[in-house]
Amino acid sequence: MYKPYPEAYDQIALLHCYRVPDFTKFSEQDTMSIVEHISQFLIQCGEAAGIDALQIRLFPLLLSGSTFAWFSSLPANSIITWADLEKQFHNYFT
Repeated sequence: MYKPYPEAYDQIALLHCYRVPDFTKFSEQDTMSIVEHISQFLIQCGEAAGIDALQIRLFPLLLSGSTFAWFSSLPANSIITWADLEKQFHNYFT
């Protein structure tokens, strides 16, 4: 199965003793804004925040329902940087 980010991102080791957080899920029916969800996601990422490849790899764990389907339908290698992902995410909702 392809992913919208480079396959090499799955090979990057998580930081020493990093535990993947139980992210607050985002769906289109949510009352929280996109900006709030992304901000909360980055805070929950902790030490992985600021490392594009790790943020991008963890991002699908934030999604549910149609937002997860949207992410899964993005073209292969269409997301290279965190800025790419943020732009695509914002475009999806506008």
